[in-house]
Amino acid sequence: MEKIAGYIRVSTVAQAEDGHGLANQAEAIREYCAANSYELVRLYEERGVSGANGIEGREELPLLLADLEAGEFEGVVIVRLDRLARDLMLQENILSDIRKRGGELVSIAEPDLCSDDNTRTLIRQIMGAIAEYEKKLIVARLAGGRRRKVRQGGYAGGWLPLGYKAGGEGREARVVIDPGEAKVVLQIFTEYAKGKSMRKIGEDLEAGGITTRRGGKWAAATVAAILTNEAYTGNGHQAVIDEKLFARCERRRKKARRR
Repeated sequence: MEKIAGYIRVSTVAQAEDGHGLANQAEAIREYCAANSYELVRLYEERGVSGANGIEGREELPLLLADLEAGEFEGVVIVRLDRLARDLMLQENILSDIRKRGGELVSIAEPDLCSDDNTRTLIRQIMGAIAEYEKKLIVARLAGGRRRKVRQGGYAGGWLPLGYKAGGEGREARVVIDPGEAKVVLQIFTEYAKGKSMRKIGEDLEAGGITTRRGGKWAAATVAAILTNEAYTGNGHQAVIDEKLFARCERRRKKARRR
């Protein structure tokens, strides 16, 4: 090979904005190319893209493959295999795509692992499986952290049910009650506990000029989604209704379902 392209990737937008992850990879690739007398044609930068994303879920990788097929370079260099993918099957598929286009893949941290030698192929696939396993551990750890934060009243991002909003910023972000929305939620539970149907509750809300959060109409299913959400009794954050009111509504709802 004389001409080669570099492929660098970071998983999160924060890493991309910070620049250190991409900058370190780019520097390592430039040094490798200079030491091995390769002409570095281009660096393809994947910013904030998960290693589990396929080719269709990336912006730069399809361009790289197209340029490789067009003969603009003969090989692709990466810092480590997990920068290519953090999924074993995806890793092998991308490697196969590069080879089909007449290119070679070079990993700086794992030299010669991209060859067809049986032993090296086995080692490469084991390392790919380890990268996939580590990715799943990271996802599980982050999910666990978000659940802990929610239990402690923190806001971990994402959708919040009607009656709640995010207060504060960054690590100080908390789930707090939205007074206006909470009043609507309390009205729904109270009227249902008194015997009013879900459809009638929705009609009364619309008659009073109250819309859903998205400005839509109150279908019976929308009311039901609120009545079945136990989060309103509080789960590490402030409660919109008390547990007794929720239990009364739950008993009535189950009784109606049996009928």
